Amino acid sequence: MFDRSLIPTGGASVSRVSTFTERHHRRVQLSRNKLYLQRLSRATSLVHKQPPLMNVKTQSGFDVLHEDARIFLERTNANVRLLLNLSKIKRTKGTIDFAEGPPVVPQSALPQMLRRLDRVQRHNLWLGLRLMRIHERKREGDQRKREGEKRTSEQSQSSNLRCSSVMTNRYALGENEVFNKYIGWDLDMPDEYMELMRLLRPRIVLHFGLMDGRPLGQVVVQLFTEAAPLVVLQFVRTCLGQRSHEFAVRRIFPRLWVEGYLLSSCKNSLGEASSLSYRDPMEFDTRVVSHARYGCVLSCAKEYCVHGFPGGAINFSISFKPLPVARGQRVGFGRVIRGDKVIEAMEAHGTKNGKISRPLLITHCELL
Repeated sequence: MFDRSLIPTGGASVSRVSTFTERHHRRVQLSRNKLYLQRLSRATSLVHKQPPLMNVKTQSGFDVLHEDARIFLERTNANVRLLLNLSKIKRTKGTIDFAEGPPVVPQSALPQMLRRLDRVQRHNLWLGLRLMRIHERKREGDQRKREGEKRTSEQSQSSNLRCSSVMTNRYALGENEVFNKYIGWDLDMPDEYMELMRLLRPRIVLHFGLMDGRPLGQVVVQLFTEAAPLVVLQFVRTCLGQRSHEFAVRRIFPRLWVEGYLLSSCKNSLGEASSLSYRDPMEFDTRVVSHARYGCVLSCAKEYCVHGFPGGAINFSISFKPLPVARGQRVGFGRVIRGDKVIEAMEAHGTKNGKISRPLLITHCELL
């Protein structure tokens, strides 16, 4: 085997050969790298990189929904046909073949009209008998009432204790369970009918208007003394003294009520200091005025009557419609008997949070 190292050579020639070979090797290495990079750039993957194509209609189930809808419609049509067949069987009383069955004969409505006429006549006779009985009972009631008035007048003359008679409505006065609790008290009640009306059913007039001076109208309120005596007394005193500046309209809730305040005066109409304190519990009765039956009811919260009004100011409200929810929770002590259109017009000046869009006030008040 030939060994180049055994051949004696000079030092300069050996160095030239080594440098030449090294340059040659570097050129070959560079060319190989270029070829390798070119091959890499032209290389392609054998693995499919793109995501697989999926059938959206199959994956989302559109075909199944369409099939379900078609089955549902077919089932519905089958049910409709079944119901039509059942109604036909019921109408023909089991006879399906119309050709062989008896022909349908139309019936006349005259017998039914005659039966209805007889029924109306019997109802009219029954109503006439009821009206005759009512007239007879009314006559007997008038006689009993006269006898009762004579007896009560005799008892009042023989005894110093007088019991109040109650007006169940604004037209008539009679005995009521509400005033049974006052039996035994030394109450000097008037004997005349009109005086008793003024005491138990006072009427006040409130004139509402806008802040710019335009009037809205007047409202006549019928007060019920037995519902909240102290509150009604303060309303009567304020209206009797025509102190309209003590009223204030604070909030209006549409489809609910208008809320106001009555500042209780420290002095009465004679200028003397009043001993009444509306911060203490007071007498009340929630059964006098029905919130579920009437609208435009003047009321206050039951909690205020039990624990007293905070600050001594009477917080009252006038409802826009009957409120069955307020039954047992609020004390109704008055009703609007005239001017309900004015109360309905005030509803347009309120917002859902109670803030008044246009300020309102009570310009004048008086007692009828």
